[in-house]
Amino acid sequence: MSTPTALVTGATGKVGRHVVDGLLEAGAEVRALSRDPERARLPPEVRVLPGDPTDSTALADAAAGADVALLVWIGFDATGAEGPVAMLGERVPHVVQLSAADLTTGGGSVQQGVWADVESLVEQHAEHHTFVRAGGFAANTLGWAEQLAGSDTVRLPHPLATRSLVHERDIAAVIVRAMLDPAHHDRAYAVTGPDALTQAQQVATIGRVLGRDLEVAEQPHEEALAELAGVMGPEFARQSLGYWASLVATPEAVSPDVERVLGRPALTYERWVQDHRADFGG
Repeated sequence: MSTPTALVTGATGKVGRHVVDGLLEAGAEVRALSRDPERARLPPEVRVLPGDPTDSTALADAAAGADVALLVWIGFDATGAEGPVAMLGERVPHVVQLSAADLTTGGGSVQQGVWADVESLVEQHAEHHTFVRAGGFAANTLGWAEQLAGSDTVRLPHPLATRSLVHERDIAAVIVRAMLDPAHHDRAYAVTGPDALTQAQQVATIGRVLGRDLEVAEQPHEEALAELAGVMGPEFARQSLGYWASLVATPEAVSPDVERVLGRPALTYERWVQDHRADFGG
């Protein structure tokens, strides 16, 4: 079998770096699309090209002759996605998209909005596709590290919101399998952790790993909204808070797909904290 050529967008992100490593370990030739190739700091074996998924010309150049591509769409909506996705589908026979799962219905279907919209475009334009629908990233809880640097109390909205957070290494490992094994063509996977934990339990897990007695204080809605709006904009912030509020009564589901694809259990949230202990000052 010839050596596959794989294009990775989002290669410098939390998931993308692990995808690059996994592809290299499997013997693939790897290309990466980066807005700043000089600062990408990827392994020397990787051919780093300038651009991002919104740039049809750069995407076309990077995709020419590739066997498979990972699409990580950037942005909070699918505006401008059709041209680049069509361009990618013309040049690459298999497109793997990092998408997002709706875990409140129990079936791991695609989250509506940008994720469903881009998936629809990929289905329309790509010969083969695989959708890796991630649950909540465990890495997003690194947002608590700044509070923990000066306090044993974490202020957060909806402490009883229950999520099946997933380790970025598991997302990447499923993506690598999907990119290299034709058995995963035209499939969709919901990728979660093995357990559903409340945000309060997540904080307690961090404390256990760090050897600290941590507490949780519920953050008022308006304060949380203002804080999030400064990062993601007011509309997305409202949607996020509304979603977390819904998870108090309707916890996220746990999907078996990581174990189905990888042949091992998904990594726990405690394992994720151990892997990021230094990021929390431990």
